Amino acid sequence: MFRHLASFGLCLSLAAGLAVGPVSGKAEASAPQSELPQVLGLVATKLPVPLNCEDGTCTGFFSAFCLQEHRPKPNAGHVYDVAGKGDITMVVVKNDGSTAEFSATDLLHFESTGAYTSVQISMDADRLAALDAASVSLNVPHRVSLLPRSEPTVAALPSAEDLDAALGEKRMLAEGYFENGSPRADSGALISRMINLLPSDGFAVKSLRSGVWDKATTPATLRQFAPKGIEAARDAYARCKAYGDQGYKVRLRGCLEKSHDKLMRNLNDKYWEGDAGF
Repeated sequence: MFRHLASFGLCLSLAAGLAVGPVSGKAEASAPQSELPQVLGLVATKLPVPLNCEDGTCTGFFSAFCLQEHRPKPNAGHVYDVAGKGDITMVVVKNDGSTAEFSATDLLHFESTGAYTSVQISMDADRLAALDAASVSLNVPHRVSLLPRSEPTVAALPSAEDLDAALGEKRMLAEGYFENGSPRADSGALISRMINLLPSDGFAVKSLRSGVWDKATTPATLRQFAPKGIEAARDAYARCKAYGDQGYKVRLRGCLEKSHDKLMRNLNDKYWEGDAGF
């Protein structure tokens, strides 16, 4: 998983909080607000989510949800920025077993996967400096929201409506739907953990397909989740694994992503049917 960080070390660029990506110039809203995609909420993580570091980039799949029902869903690759003072923590486990934690928000790049149910978070591995790192993970706290950019290289200049969606009452209410420890929410979180242990191109050899459940669900991990959520995630894994084992042209990661998206869409529907709806 962590193929290219052994030679990196930590330098002052982390403390300085360098901006990620080619953001330049003054923030401008060149597209009409109504044409921008939805403001998204990131689902808080109960445990650090491991990133897959390869070819100079570390990436991870993270659960998200829509905060603006009336706006179009984002296309794959649409770039987002963290709203307000939301912070995400990077957790580095070194080869000697020690752990270091840093504020990582300014080091991260956020893109939609093509739905409002998940985003890809990535970082340039070169921004880590001289760490004897065995793995790197991210912790997402409560109430982190993402604002869509009008241009890929220009930081978002949000409207009052977008800021209200990202930071206001509707965002607070979302915690009761997406982070409440319900079977659906916990099942989605466990499926997301499995997705992050599988290759991004979707191809997983039989040994990896067979072992991903055990790797994602250590005894310490399972204590964080509701029994019915664990059962539902196990059922989704067994179904998706069976497709691959039986020779169907269905890759385990792609199948799990569809299961995850269905769960998150169902939760989002419940959210809009409740007090957060129009």
